[in-house]
Amino acid sequence: MHELSVVQNLLKVLEKLRKEKNVSAFLKINLTVNPLSCLDEENINFTFHSLTKDDPVYKNAKICIRRSDDPLSREFILDNVEIL
Repeated sequence: MHELSVVQNLLKVLEKLRKEKNVSAFLKINLTVNPLSCLDEENINFTFHSLTKDDPVYKNAKICIRRSDDPLSREFILDNVEIL
């Protein structure tokens, strides 16, 4: 399952941010995805919430995906994160 590895890598970045900025909650995670990627918002969010269901910091978080116009771009880029 490709989404699993993507979400695991994303969580590594978010955990680093959580420690550096003392984040109490993640609200929205914006990703830009390569137009040729098979990643979709529903599967990414399902996988994300399956991995973070016991952590209140991620309880209300939603991953939002925007498709890039550039087929040569990386598979996904973390654009920004809304936090509390």
